[in-house]
Amino acid sequence: MNEKTRVYLAFSDEIVELTNNSYLRLIDINIGMPVAKNEFVEFSDTNGKRLSNSSFDAFPITLSFDIRSREQSMFDLVLQKTELRELFTREPEFYLIYSKEPGKKYRVVYDSIDDERKGAIYTRYTVNLEAIKGYSESIATTLTDFNLEEEWQFSQGLVAEDYKYTHQTSHFIIYNAGSFEIDPREHYLRIVLEGESEGNVTIFNKTTGDRFIYYPSLSTNLGQTLVLDGVIPKLNGVSCGINTNHGLINLVEGANEIEIQNITRVKSSWDFRFLYK
Repeated sequence: MNEKTRVYLAFSDEIVELTNNSYLRLIDINIGMPVAKNEFVEFSDTNGKRLSNSSFDAFPITLSFDIRSREQSMFDLVLQKTELRELFTREPEFYLIYSKEPGKKYRVVYDSIDDERKGAIYTRYTVNLEAIKGYSESIATTLTDFNLEEEWQFSQGLVAEDYKYTHQTSHFIIYNAGSFEIDPREHYLRIVLEGESEGNVTIFNKTTGDRFIYYPSLSTNLGQTLVLDGVIPKLNGVSCGINTNHGLINLVEGANEIEIQNITRVKSSWDFRFLYK
């Protein structure tokens, strides 16, 4: 593998560059293919079976690398093995990032480490991880400035159009460039709404038919801001679900036609990550 390939482990408190080690040589990184998880129903009077539900299961990620003794001694190889054990078991879950796909991250858990002595001062390690979500996700969110050379990639589904995720109109498109629907019951989605409404302000996804309705009046002039934080609607940070229809807004892959009704001087922002197979 190209020696310039870099691998990062993102923990809750810091990001560790695994390959920032002159004694380590990366051999290979293998991202497993999507693993389908299908459920079927069968009927006694019909042929075959019928698909009732389809999703994606966790998939393997494997890292292979050689480590050379820093002191050209067997004792240092033992110490390095201990350091690797501590590193990969530091937290139950963490993110894997690598420079061939710089805009993506994989939520992983540690499975095992295999080691093989390749000589007096070399050991080859194979680290087996599992991408537990069944998908990767963009490092940046949609409210991060688009930088195709760093946090975003063309391979992530970005197209030439300049899609926006903050709007001051009541009718617009929210583009989901990932390969999964954004479901606020499972995924990060934060919608912020400001404006002047005498009541029944509605966020309507015309593509999916989803509607969210906030029944009382809303006035940004009076310092009010409505936020849909996942499945929890909040007015100025206080849960206000009792004053809504308990609706959810999902975002399908591709273009979502959004209409915000019963409000003037409207401003909205839409923050989420793209999810990839």
